[in-house]
Amino acid sequence: DDDQLSADESVASAYESMVWQDSADDGTDGGMLDVDLPGGEGHPVVAVEEAADFLTGVIVMLRQVGPAGGQAPPPPAAAISPEDELHNFLDAAAGRIETLPAETESLLAWRQTLRRLRKALVRAASHIVARDQQPAPGMSPTEFDRVRWQRDAAAERLIEAALQTGETIWMLSARLALSRGQVRPSPRPRPRAARGRPGGKPAVGRLLAAFMVDDQQTIHEQVERISRHLKGKPVLYVPLSRGGRPERIVAARLRERLLERLVSLLPGRGLVEETIRLVRLAKGLESRRPRGAASVSEFDRVFEAATTALVGRIVASAPVPGPGEAPPTDDEVTQRILDGLAILIPQLLETWTTHARQLRLSVLERVRDDKAFAPVQEFIERYGAGLFTQHLLAPPSLRGILRSGVRSFLERLVEQEQNEPAWRAAPSEAGGNPAGSHPDQLIEALSTGRLPLKQAASRLRLVLESVAENHSEYRDWNSTTTQSDRGECLHILLEFLRIKAEYERIAWTLRPVSMAHRVLVRQGATAAATAWRQRMQDETDEAANELIERMAAVQQATGVRLASVADRVQRPFTAMLELDELDALVEPAVGELLSGELAGAGQRLEQRAEGFLGMASGSGVEVPDWLEQLSAGVDRAIEEAEAGGLRAEANERPLLPASLADVLSWNRLTWNDLLAAVSRQKGQA
Repeated sequence: DDDQLSADESVASAYESMVWQDSADDGTDGGMLDVDLPGGEGHPVVAVEEAADFLTGVIVMLRQVGPAGGQAPPPPAAAISPEDELHNFLDAAAGRIETLPAETESLLAWRQTLRRLRKALVRAASHIVARDQQPAPGMSPTEFDRVRWQRDAAAERLIEAALQTGETIWMLSARLALSRGQVRPSPRPRPRAARGRPGGKPAVGRLLAAFMVDDQQTIHEQVERISRHLKGKPVLYVPLSRGGRPERIVAARLRERLLERLVSLLPGRGLVEETIRLVRLAKGLESRRPRGAASVSEFDRVFEAATTALVGRIVASAPVPGPGEAPPTDDEVTQRILDGLAILIPQLLETWTTHARQLRLSVLERVRDDKAFAPVQEFIERYGAGLFTQHLLAPPSLRGILRSGVRSFLERLVEQEQNEPAWRAAPSEAGGNPAGSHPDQLIEALSTGRLPLKQAASRLRLVLESVAENHSEYRDWNSTTTQSDRGECLHILLEFLRIKAEYERIAWTLRPVSMAHRVLVRQGATAAATAWRQRMQDETDEAANELIERMAAVQQATGVRLASVADRVQRPFTAMLELDELDALVEPAVGELLSGELAGAGQRLEQRAEGFLGMASGSGVEVPDWLEQLSAGVDRAIEEAEAGGLRAEANERPLLPASLADVLSWNRLTWNDLLAAVSRQKGQA
């Protein structure tokens, strides 16, 4: 099949022989992007960023046009609305429209063109990453850091465009599978048949098409093939900032994207057991780690998609009676939802906890206990004066030192002291200190050998990485405390950051619980959401109180109150769950505002938001997180309203779907059948 995961893209494009004329009047004949030759007279990194943005827009356009048959856009007079495009795609899946041979040829040509484009994007990213490995003569570390940041940002945009291209290829392949009649509605295979090992290679496009027509036989076969194909394949990748290769990054992230799409679609077709198995497969694939530098995992995206879909399945099946049963009451539906979550969430928590233990959320987790932190505190108190200055801890200086190596930074300090005693008279370009402030004690200890260089580099790296990953808290420390003027007091900031790291670790572990609550609120299961939130509060009160007491002890001992940390730690772990309810009120309030028909939604939103007004962040200079999230929700609701999406009835398709799962109807699954499926997976955990 043309959409195989490991297909060899060796076929020439249908448009390869075409010559593009200079219709842009820019003096260049040829394609819009030439990977080998920079276009324009601007900075090459900026030019590639702009090209990547343009290509991302092209991909979005193709993904919108693809459902209408993959043809070039018609003239404005015959323009197809987004709603019609979506309906055409689903109508093709339902067999209500016939695909013409010319449309099939157009789809094939576009798909092959996109394959070549994806290769070009990856090659362009590799070309960009290979540039500027060393600073040009006379370039300061700050300028070199800026150039490297721009370089990596441009490569990341190209990588993201390549990923979107890959997903677009899947959708075009799905459209081809529909037009060729390769899928048709079929019942779920018998358990014995489902346990077989179907031969052949995986075909992602055919699988997506099978989801559209509810071809259960093909879904089972292709999911099994994809699972076998992915075993042993890497899904972790080394980021560009640590020397990662773009082609490996794209391959690993595309596999994770595929798993993310599948786990979001399977529960809608009633395939709960298969969803949980794919989540465990996604976690198991991370056992193969890249060599060398720390790798990046995107398992949380797969997990969140699966949890959202599975909880949605529970909410959808709770009111469905079994054969001969009476419809359940509202209280019974709420209890069913809670019972289902009580079975499902512990299973997911087991996998999530395993994942969370393997991740380092903060560098300060290395020094969680006081015994491990004591040597770091001693280092700061003894050598911090003249070392931890505002100049050294500025973001460009931090990045420059961490990129070039802390050990080499210390070696330069000692070398400058020995060979150029006058270096102290001026600020250092290598991330040093302004005149009149120098780390005398540190340099002396390193020069005499009293402090081993390796030990100093290890402890200094931990301090610098801690400030770098918590720079908003450092700004709060720098602007609201007098101790910030003394480098030997920086350990006080790290004490607060250790408490914050502990809070974030607990909150991260509880993410499956938070995900479930978000789904309950968005699907209108208010009673179940309230009960679920109360359960979480009861189970986390003790841990929250311990952190608050620890925070109070540090504040009393140091005489410092760091608002950016204290405000967060003093909030219960259910605070973000309450924000879910606020988000759920945005859409009806926006719809009420635009329609002019007052139904109380706006008033409820205003009353609910008043409870968050005292929830500031840090010193109050920055916009609170909850307000930024609320603003993003309002913007999203207005965008949907302008497209007519908020006025659609419950049985109408959404006009601005976030994914394929949003536009497919859900299969009927009785509560007893769902409970049996979840319970079987519990026994296999």
